[in-house]
Amino acid sequence: MSIDHDPSGHETTGWAMLDDGLLHQLLAEFSTFGGLPNGGVHRLTASAEDGAARDHLRVWLLGEGAEVRVDRAGNMFGLFDLAGPGAPIVMCGSHLDTQPNGGKLDGALGVAAACCTARSLLFLKRDGHAFEVNFCVVNWTNEEGARFRPSLLGSGSYVGAIALDAALAAADDDGVTAGEALAAIGYLGQDEPPPLPAAYLELHVEQDVRLEENGAQIGIVVRNWGAAKLDVVFTGEQTHTGPGSMARRRDALLGAAHAVTAIRALADRWPGALHTSVARMLLSPNSPNTVAARVEMSVEIRSADDAILSAAHEAANVLLQEAAEAAGIACAIASETRRGIRMLPGEIADLTRTCAREAGYVTMDVDTVAGHDALSFLGRCPTGLIFVPSVDGIAHNPREETAAADLAAGLDTLIRAAFALCSGDRKA
Repeated sequence: MSIDHDPSGHETTGWAMLDDGLLHQLLAEFSTFGGLPNGGVHRLTASAEDGAARDHLRVWLLGEGAEVRVDRAGNMFGLFDLAGPGAPIVMCGSHLDTQPNGGKLDGALGVAAACCTARSLLFLKRDGHAFEVNFCVVNWTNEEGARFRPSLLGSGSYVGAIALDAALAAADDDGVTAGEALAAIGYLGQDEPPPLPAAYLELHVEQDVRLEENGAQIGIVVRNWGAAKLDVVFTGEQTHTGPGSMARRRDALLGAAHAVTAIRALADRWPGALHTSVARMLLSPNSPNTVAARVEMSVEIRSADDAILSAAHEAANVLLQEAAEAAGIACAIASETRRGIRMLPGEIADLTRTCAREAGYVTMDVDTVAGHDALSFLGRCPTGLIFVPSVDGIAHNPREETAAADLAAGLDTLIRAAFALCSGDRKA
């Protein structure tokens, strides 16, 4: 497969040069929706800012000739006719929602790169290339899980891993459901989503330092770490922080504090092989003069080793109860989910690796510790996840950054792989 020809007649070192400018343009435009003075982006799922970003994507897709559909979970699909009605599709994209005070690349890069890929494939169709497969750009709802839990709500509901009614009933910390929020911004769709794709591709920033430290431009994701996620509730008793007897206090926040340190220490039992966190906490009544009666917090445990993950998950439940007992309060697990450790299909990994190396990029096989929408497709269709380096490994942060040359390499690799798949050539 030779794809160093620019259909517009201009010389180029790779197809990414066709739409490298478009990629930066779209990223800059998306970053204005929820953009912050510090350079970050605050665009929670189904917020007004998310609605504006979705509108911008819809206008772009329609302008490029796509059929735009929005399903009942708010997932947006831009269908491009390359091979005619009834042909299978290759789906490519990510998400536009961000973390609070997040960065401009996480998620948005995958959506913008999918748009650039669609335009490049359309150029080739107009240049006379015959495709066998259609192409679809997708923006998934609530990948981050920052406003509504669990994460991967949109892609999970699309593949049937999460019941649609449960996804729409998920509530934020103010009691607003995902369904209500999507309706408020006009994205509680009624369209029938496209069928499962013949293949799914996603370009994402690595959010780690492995590629950067090893001098690799392209990461070929071959495995995802497993994760156990627990929503925990500590219940004590509200009383005055001044005259309230220390011996009689039932401080929910104290129990939560014991739990935070215990969960952090748990990671040290398996150095480098276990990641743990407590990164979300709500307390009530949250007054400086009142002992906390209730604390909700989210616990995460991740590992690439099933035995370690299971042992740590079991240990975490014990540690949480011990923390509650030490503070004289109660502890309950409100919800508990587990994501298994899985390998990504070798067929698509081989294809993307070949495409990257053909273009002269240094590749590296890597794991993904974080969850991504691509993981929803494992076991359902051939799936590929491509990483580009993150400067200093910084992610979920306004300083999130990837070098321009690495963005171009990622886009070039994505376009090459999509071209092969839409041409019916999985061996490149």
